[in-house]
Amino acid sequence: MIDTSKVATAPVSRPRGRRSKDMPDGRQALLIAATEAFANQGFDGADLRSVAAAAGVAPNLVRVHFGNKAALWEACLDRIVVLALPVMAEVHAIATDTNRPLGERLRDLIVTVATFYVAHPQVRNFVVRHGAEAPERSTRVTEKLLRPAYESARDLLEAGIAAGIIRSSHPALFFALLNAALNQPPAFPMLLGRLAPEIDPATAWSELLDTTVATFLHLPPSQAGAERAANDGRKPTS
Repeated sequence: MIDTSKVATAPVSRPRGRRSKDMPDGRQALLIAATEAFANQGFDGADLRSVAAAAGVAPNLVRVHFGNKAALWEACLDRIVVLALPVMAEVHAIATDTNRPLGERLRDLIVTVATFYVAHPQVRNFVVRHGAEAPERSTRVTEKLLRPAYESARDLLEAGIAAGIIRSSHPALFFALLNAALNQPPAFPMLLGRLAPEIDPATAWSELLDTTVATFLHLPPSQAGAERAANDGRKPTS
């Protein structure tokens, strides 16, 4: 199962007055609140005064730290890139570790991407929304985040296609389909439970992961059995 111990929880209301030592500084608080607002409401729908209120800072700090709304959005994208860089590095390390079986590395890639999405739902929602919004913002998301993420996995995906483990005519098609499959809303367990009450919401994310691996990777029966036995010892727990 996916380790959900690091999943971000909903922010608690912040008391007015001086910020405590364990709270982010004003700039970071604005970035966190703005990322959430841009992810949920889009660029036009995000209100800077509401962002400041959610961050627990004065509205004028938006202009002090960022200048305008467009610059704040760009800073949010930069913050997301920083969050994603370690995952890209991990994917690249998996892709280039040719001492391990190809099927095992492909599964680890899927687990790594899924775990990141569960831990950072606001990042996922931000990318989905702004990857399809105004062309200039879509281009920025693609060039600063989506393309580097794709390039970190491309060689491994191409190897999977060549071996017949991935059934796709191009690695970009598989990359897009994989991200769409794993890119479920935070309410996914509840929504799934309405369709199938017999599925425990506590295991919904791990069952989605198992289903994605089984559906997307086509291993020979003997190799699939060996992978399954090995994966039982590696699978993260919720």
